[in-house]
Amino acid sequence: RRKRQTMASSGGVVRLRYARHLLGRHRRLPKRAFSTSSKPQFLSTLTEQTTGWLREFTGPDPRLHMLEEKMREKDREIHSLKCRIEDLEHEEAMRLAEAEALDRANSHPILGKMVADLGYKKIYRASISTLKDIPMWDKQRSYRDARAKAIAKDKKDSVVSQGFPGILTAYIFTATQKLGLLDGQHRLGAHVHMSTSGLCNPSQEDVLVEVFDIHDGKQAEKLFVEINKAEPVKTIDMPNEANPTLKNAIDQAVDHLAVESKEMFKVSSKCLPPHVNIDILRDDLYEADVCGRHSLRSKDSLLKWLVDTNAELAKLPDEAWAQRKTNGKKGKQFQKALEKARKNNFFLGMDKLWLNE
Repeated sequence: RRKRQTMASSGGVVRLRYARHLLGRHRRLPKRAFSTSSKPQFLSTLTEQTTGWLREFTGPDPRLHMLEEKMREKDREIHSLKCRIEDLEHEEAMRLAEAEALDRANSHPILGKMVADLGYKKIYRASISTLKDIPMWDKQRSYRDARAKAIAKDKKDSVVSQGFPGILTAYIFTATQKLGLLDGQHRLGAHVHMSTSGLCNPSQEDVLVEVFDIHDGKQAEKLFVEINKAEPVKTIDMPNEANPTLKNAIDQAVDHLAVESKEMFKVSSKCLPPHVNIDILRDDLYEADVCGRHSLRSKDSLLKWLVDTNAELAKLPDEAWAQRKTNGKKGKQFQKALEKARKNNFFLGMDKLWLNE
């Protein structure tokens, strides 16, 4: 009791010295006083009391304080990472929203997605399922489905079996936003036939279309001529060249003739006699001014003249044909062509002299 009073009166220094004294006494106890199976109750109580005094006078364990500080630091790092993750998720959501808005702004219901804006033209990736509905330019050359089918058939053995080298060309009038296909209608038709036969996926956006913003039809004509300068465009198909009524009469008459003599019309422009190519025959009739010289004003009158001319050629004997210039073909090749012409009763492909007779 006296020692406690002394500690109470002398302050914390005495308390600390007394705690150390007690610890020293405990260390000096003999080993036999302790058992491995049991621990004296007074020692446990004293140790707890001593530890409590030490913590009261010396403060918490520095190692515990260090661990607690590290845990608080980790909590701050975790909170910072969570905030950063939320920021990144928000930025990604905003980026996706902007990308979707940009896609919608750069998409066309027929042309598909715009992949490049070069200033003077735009490039789109379109699918056949939407592109097949694109309007054709009203002064475009006549569409031949047989030619499109032949192109699609040839693609089976092509190096590029699912598409075409090159690009389709379209225009958009800046004032009215009117859309039209200016070049590549037969390639597009071949694409449609290829999708029908399973050679390509109609919903896949794999058809490239270049689109020019122009003001009117005159610019469309100039652009069409510029595109086709490197291709054998027939005179009859050039813009503002043939009278529309005359061109329509020639187109319909030759189309009817092609149906009647299907075996004698070939897709290739380099076909051999007695075959003819429908576009070359159309152009030959226009260049020779057959309608003007014979006063043929309609499809029926021109068709009758063609049938009558073919009948007159059929009356010619072999000797008379041998005297004609048949594209330089003589001998067995000429005889074979003449036999085929007689078999099919079609002589308009033997030569072109009849155009001016």
